[in-house]
Amino acid sequence: MRLHKQVSDFRLPLAISAMSCYNINMKKVELTEVVAALIFRGDKFLICQRPAHKARGLLWEFVGGKVEKGETKAQALVRECREELAVTVAPHDVYMEVIHSYPDIRVHLTIFNTEIAEGEPVLLEHAALKWITPAEIKNYTFCPADKDILKKIADESLKNRQRHNINLGERGEKIAARHLKKKGYKILERNMHTPFGEVDIVAKINDVLIFCEVKTRTSDAYGSPAEAVNKERRMRYIRSAEYYLQKNGTDFTARFDIIEITGGKINHIENAYGR
Repeated sequence: MRLHKQVSDFRLPLAISAMSCYNINMKKVELTEVVAALIFRGDKFLICQRPAHKARGLLWEFVGGKVEKGETKAQALVRECREELAVTVAPHDVYMEVIHSYPDIRVHLTIFNTEIAEGEPVLLEHAALKWITPAEIKNYTFCPADKDILKKIADESLKNRQRHNINLGERGEKIAARHLKKKGYKILERNMHTPFGEVDIVAKINDVLIFCEVKTRTSDAYGSPAEAVNKERRMRYIRSAEYYLQKNGTDFTARFDIIEITGGKINHIENAYGR
């Protein structure tokens, strides 16, 4: 009995010590509520560079900061933007929430879709500020807590560009088809699929079949649209034409055209390349 009591008495301080360590660790992982603003201006959004003397110095981040006692998250964001950039902002819906652990702090970061209601951003606390496009994210080193947010911004931007390109292409093909009809062509196929690829338009005039690729751009800043029709794409069209001719049992002459549409202007390049 004495031995049992001694063992019990010996274990009790250990249990208390373990509980004390547990409490200390719980304090270490306590979440700090932090808010930030995602502010877009056109296709660019605002980022700020942290001061060199602060934790994570010179890394880039979204404007924002800690939620003070008695504040809502929206109120905290308005205050932080006023203190850091001298602007009045209007927070809207929550864009994303993340939890991240740094060596010195564990944060629950809530970032809001936000617009500037009054003022122009000025440097009051940060080392620098930039307006960047999602494509430029890779050029900057951000605070680790922002990683998932930045990925979401980049992914959404890519999807929007893809949707834009699809819509732009569809509009261009409609314009090209109307153009051909006005010139007396008969439209036989639109977006024709073959084992070798897709042909935008198959048209006919007299005894000639036209296999037409339509390239649409908003501007020629990166070269003419026709320059995108490289050797590989031409071979796909040639093979698709041969497939179509054989399938339909016709001996019509095949011609390969390109229709460029740049900013709404049409340039029809007849017989752009040969078989």
